Amino acid sequence: MTVPLVLLHGWGVNAAIWNALIPELEPDFELHLIELPGYGASALAHPEMTLAEVTENVLDQAPHQAIWAGWSLGGTVALNAALTHPERIRKLQLISTTPRFLTGTDWEHGVQKEAFEKLAISFHGDYAKALQSFLRLQLYQADRAQQRISRQIAKELTTQLIARHTPSVATLQNGLAILANTDLRDQIPHLTIDTQIIAGKNDTLVPLAASHFLYENLTSPHSFIEMDTGHIPFLESTKGYIEALKRFSITEL
Repeated sequence: MTVPLVLLHGWGVNAAIWNALIPELEPDFELHLIELPGYGASALAHPEMTLAEVTENVLDQAPHQAIWAGWSLGGTVALNAALTHPERIRKLQLISTTPRFLTGTDWEHGVQKEAFEKLAISFHGDYAKALQSFLRLQLYQADRAQQRISRQIAKELTTQLIARHTPSVATLQNGLAILANTDLRDQIPHLTIDTQIIAGKNDTLVPLAASHFLYENLTSPHSFIEMDTGHIPFLESTKGYIEALKRFSITEL
C-alpha cells in the first residue's frame, strides 16, 4: 500500500521541478504534484490572492492525511496549511523553507529588500532567460566544475518547466507579494505535526540560520537534516534527499 505524498513547488516554477524524483518515489508513494494557483491548471483567482486563499486552494486538491513536502514558497504554503488545518496533514517536510523571507529590524536571516526587488524586475522581460538565471542562483557552485554542472541543470530545468507551463506576470508578482508579506515566526511553536526540516548549507535564498530558527522553535516532534547543497537539495543531492524522505516516512511505508 502506497502512502499519499503531496509535493508543493516553489515560486517561479511548476510541478515539473519534481520530474527527476518521480521514478524513485512512485513505488512507495501515491504522488500528488499540486501546483499553486497560476502555475498550472488551477488559475489565479485574482491578482492579490493571500496566503490563506492559496492554502485553501491547495487543500481543496490534496487528499486527507497525506504527508506534505513543500519547497521554498511551497514550504510556506505547507507550513500555513499545517498550522491552520492540522487534521488534514499526517507529516510535514519543509525544504528550504523560512518563516519570513525578507530581512527586517528583528530578522537577519532573509533576503534584502533591494535584492528582492531586482529579482521581481528581472522577470518582467524574457521569462526563460530570467528563470534560467534564477535557477543557477539557487544551485551551489563551489568550483568551476560545479558551475558547469549548474548551468546545464538550469538549462534543462528551464526547458522542462516552460514546456509544462509559463506563469503570467500577475502570478509571479502575487507569489512575491506573499513572500514579502508573510511572517509565521510567532506561530511556529503552535505547530502540532511531526516535521522534518531539510536545509542546504549553501542556500543563498534561505539562510541556514532560518532553518535553525524553525528547528529551535518547534515544540512538536521534529528533526533537522543539513545537506551540502544550495536552495534545491532534492535535485542537488537527490539520493540523499530521497533517503531522508523515506526515513521520515518509514512508519507509514
